[in-house]
Amino acid sequence: MRSALVVLTGVLLIMGLAVAPAQADDGDGDGLDDGLEDAVAANFFPWVWFDSGENGGCTDPATDTNPGTAVARVRPHPADASKIAVSYAILYRRDCGDWWDGGHNGDVEPFTLTLAPNPACQYGYGAFALKTIAHVGTAFEHVDQSMLGNACDWGRLAGGSPQVARIYSAENKHGNYASLGSCEDGALGNDHCSESFTREYTVVNAGEDGARRVDELSGFQFPGEYAWTAQPFSGSLGSGGGDAGMVRDKLVNDGLLPPAS
Repeated sequence: MRSALVVLTGVLLIMGLAVAPAQADDGDGDGLDDGLEDAVAANFFPWVWFDSGENGGCTDPATDTNPGTAVARVRPHPADASKIAVSYAILYRRDCGDWWDGGHNGDVEPFTLTLAPNPACQYGYGAFALKTIAHVGTAFEHVDQSMLGNACDWGRLAGGSPQVARIYSAENKHGNYASLGSCEDGALGNDHCSESFTREYTVVNAGEDGARRVDELSGFQFPGEYAWTAQPFSGSLGSGGGDAGMVRDKLVNDGLLPPAS
């Protein structure tokens, strides 16, 4: 079985013997093994908590019996190539409103992680820092940042508990927050969060814009929508009801990344 540590190391020491690493499978050309990218993106994806007001279809296509879709971009952190940056975008069929705007078709909600080398962890990396960004590019933009201690067990598949490895999705608007308190203060007090229920998500590693592993999202619950193509995301409902901007904008924006030190 290929070790996750082959990606950035020139030589592995196994049982005291020096061995050359296996040839990396790096289809997107970013210097990271694709299998490692897939593993850490899924492993460190947190529990997403929703408010009780969301339980009327506002989390679609994620339901209590159907996992939703989250698109990820995984690459060396631009500020420190020894670390990994993961940009996530959770996709929703609709923004359900809850303020004065009445909502719109499609919603793309980002958050990001920095992973740092930790040989004690399953894939050789631990969760180093989290950044959540609600209402990106609006007057209500809110950023939370948390240092995670380079933990091996921060993340849903990594064994992190729902009360620790978590983010919060604001009621009906889906803006992501790192804590309940910051959510309740968000958008001038118009955002609301609670630990009412969570949803499962399939994490789709989209690769890089210049080497797209996934672009068209028909196979991931959103026919006619794209991860990289410069097309506004409308939740496969058509653009007549407004849109949430482009998915790619959340993936390529290094300003959304948490720190590398």
